[in-house]
Amino acid sequence: MAELKIYRAGKLLTTYSATIGTTLYDTIRAAGIPFEAPCGGRGKCGKCLVRLSPDGPWVKACQTTVQGDGEVYLPDALAMKIAGDTGAAAKPVSTELGIGVDIGTTTVVCHLVDLTTREKIATASGVNAQRTFGADVISRIQYCAENGHSMLTKLIQNQLKELILQACSKAGADPKNIRRLSIAGNTIMQHLAADMSPVGMGVAPFTPVSLFGYEVPNDGLYPAADDAVIYYAPCVYSYVGGDITVGMLASNLENLEGNCLYIDIGTNGEIALKANGRYYCCATAAGPAFEGAEIAKGMAAVPGAISHVSWGENGLELTILGDNVPPQGLCGSGLMDALAVLVETGAVDETGRLVDASELPGHPIAKHLGKREGMNVFWLSEEHDVYMIPKDVRKLQLAKSAIAAGIQTLLRTAGITESDVTSFFIAGGFGSFLDKTSAAKIGLFPKRFLPFAKSLGNMAGEGAVLTLCSEEARRSIQNMMDNFEVVELSTSPIFNEQFVEQMMFDNE
Repeated sequence: MAELKIYRAGKLLTTYSATIGTTLYDTIRAAGIPFEAPCGGRGKCGKCLVRLSPDGPWVKACQTTVQGDGEVYLPDALAMKIAGDTGAAAKPVSTELGIGVDIGTTTVVCHLVDLTTREKIATASGVNAQRTFGADVISRIQYCAENGHSMLTKLIQNQLKELILQACSKAGADPKNIRRLSIAGNTIMQHLAADMSPVGMGVAPFTPVSLFGYEVPNDGLYPAADDAVIYYAPCVYSYVGGDITVGMLASNLENLEGNCLYIDIGTNGEIALKANGRYYCCATAAGPAFEGAEIAKGMAAVPGAISHVSWGENGLELTILGDNVPPQGLCGSGLMDALAVLVETGAVDETGRLVDASELPGHPIAKHLGKREGMNVFWLSEEHDVYMIPKDVRKLQLAKSAIAAGIQTLLRTAGITESDVTSFFIAGGFGSFLDKTSAAKIGLFPKRFLPFAKSLGNMAGEGAVLTLCSEEARRSIQNMMDNFEVVELSTSPIFNEQFVEQMMFDNE
């Protein structure tokens, strides 16, 4: 055994007895320290960087093993930007309370609700504690296949307990007055919250243990009344979960006229289409690129992240999160904007190739195109070493193509065209921050949708609150479920054809 001292921001977090030969990533995780590793420690993302001395070079924790006694210095911890944390309502708290939960792959949100007035009185949220084991659901399924699911279940259940108590504390409420809990998330997240293995959804025929849509007794699992019950939102299939069904409910799709398209942009890009009295749905493996994972200078939406990029008369303009913080990388919305600028200026051609500066003589964008380690790069800030490389463009290109092809596949399956769509909704936390014009420029969705595209924000959380308060809302979801048609993209020739076609960029 070796004695390892683990520091963050100059402070000793713990001294841990580590097994020689174990990776630093596994050691830090075993010590119970939250640590960003979007790829789950497979050496792909390059985000698990640590130092072995205060001023030493950064090394990948997942590729560095414990050789003996020593020190490890972690990057400074920063809280992700999560919309929705609220304090207490300025009035007496009801004795009839509920908790509406949205378990996202990246973030978890708990709303404390007055069941008599149906008002949200406090909200608590945080980065999903499972993120240490991978940024996407596939990484977490792989972990469960190798190690069982109990660790990930324990993490999410403990996190929900903490968030419930935080929300109650903000409102001055007694958790013993919580009568109902409603939990929504993608199918994998709901499995883990319900202490079920998601492993069956990782291999064909991608079979879940349950599609939920029922209540169970709380039985003391979460801080709540003795007779409290938990409602798990109904899932459509393995990769279209309760977050989509309750999100569609909250968006009032059931009562809207015309053909309505609903997308939730994330690592598991879920898409639903209401057309001709039916609902068509699919999930696309967009991957975590739009969240900054597996991108050279990608990062979460924290201080120092470039959140927006624009190109105009004054050249390249950047919006950076935080007060007077230099740029350190790009979060998802910044990446999408940056790609849109590259496409708009011709710095990325229609095939997705990042061009050389010599190919754009006299164009102002050329001064932002250069070389780094022999590769073409797009400099966002050369002074602060923030850039995009061809591999980044390709990752984003694959992600946008997956979602765009999914949209086209649903339209064709339903027998309608782009011009038949009358409503277009973008849901999810990421959807709240993206620039819709940039998204249309890169081809994430058809440009003709732009005039009526609407960002809805966290509709899964809103839907969880609705199902918490209303039996009628739960019946409405079931009515939708009875008219759902799942479109399996992995076996769809339409999707395969469209995926190739949607890879192209429109430089006009």
